[in-house]
Amino acid sequence: MKIITLPHRAEIKCQGYWDGYSSFVTNDKSVFTEDGIIVAAKKTTAADSQCFDYRNCFLLPALIDCHIHLRMPAGKTSPAERIKKYLASGIFAARDAGHRDGFLPVPYYPFRLLQPGYAIFKRGHYGAAIGIGAGSLKEALQAVDMLAEKGASHIKVVASGIFSFSRYGETGPASFSAFELKQIVRRAGFHNLPVMVHASGDEAVRRALQAGVATIEHGYFMSGETLSALADCGTYWVPTLIPAAVRLTDKKLRLEHTPEERSVISRTLAQHMELVAKGAALGARIACGTDAGAPGVEHGKSLYREIKLLQKAGLSPLQALRAATSTAAAACGLKNTGSIETGRKSCLLAVPGNPLENIDVLQKPTALFLPG
Repeated sequence: MKIITLPHRAEIKCQGYWDGYSSFVTNDKSVFTEDGIIVAAKKTTAADSQCFDYRNCFLLPALIDCHIHLRMPAGKTSPAERIKKYLASGIFAARDAGHRDGFLPVPYYPFRLLQPGYAIFKRGHYGAAIGIGAGSLKEALQAVDMLAEKGASHIKVVASGIFSFSRYGETGPASFSAFELKQIVRRAGFHNLPVMVHASGDEAVRRALQAGVATIEHGYFMSGETLSALADCGTYWVPTLIPAAVRLTDKKLRLEHTPEERSVISRTLAQHMELVAKGAALGARIACGTDAGAPGVEHGKSLYREIKLLQKAGLSPLQALRAATSTAAAACGLKNTGSIETGRKSCLLAVPGNPLENIDVLQKPTALFLPG
């Protein structure tokens, strides 16, 4: 696949394009850009305009992964090598969910990496691998201030454990109280930073919603009532299906679990996919994130698999595509991206077919166009 940095003025010829929202592909045969911005569809005769001929392809907004751990797993490949995998998969941006070593020091242009630095977890609870522990609300608020000062693009909070592989329905206790989460959200808001919250189990998700967080990550085993509240309040939900699915499909990971554990994981995944289907029917804002870096979850390629799992769970191709483009951009606070329309940044993906008719064309993208 080609990665193309767009010049000052450009015309990209195509079969048509999907704008990131609509239920149809346009009949427009060109997208025009100027200084990295999509401009009105009119021909330009400027001498410095460059034409890119992709008339055998359709265009759509470049993809976004809303939940990754770029430093994980440790020691196998470098962050820079992983970034190349994202770009090769048609992904121009991703939101990191934290690591105990904190911020990555170097920007990875043209890739857009959103970093929280450390996740904040309650000392004595789950989260040590991805963040810094807070023994009190005061320490948590100090951590928010420190992360904001260091340039965090968002705040990540760990508000529960992970789902159990051996006991169906268990997720570990909710750690931060609703009051504590509300104060963390308020302090983050003082710094104009959104809060993404790792929360599984009904109590943890309910507390996070009460606190007014920007996104719920995972959300396993929330109740129907809490799911309705999530849909009603407009909080974005990143359900991360693939970390559970890969434990059933990856040969090496399967062998790490007993037959009884595989049964629990299978039931957990099926229940979570039912929640996703119900959430979509309720109008929940579902965004696509992979938890890449978790065992068996590849950087880059896994986003396509997550999109397919969302579709398998009951989302239409249109809903699944939105989850990785326009809805993902909104969930991550990536303004002026996620769609193809005048005034938006020219982050575009060329694929060898109509993505609304065959979502599998995302598996082999042809070209990624990015602003100069």
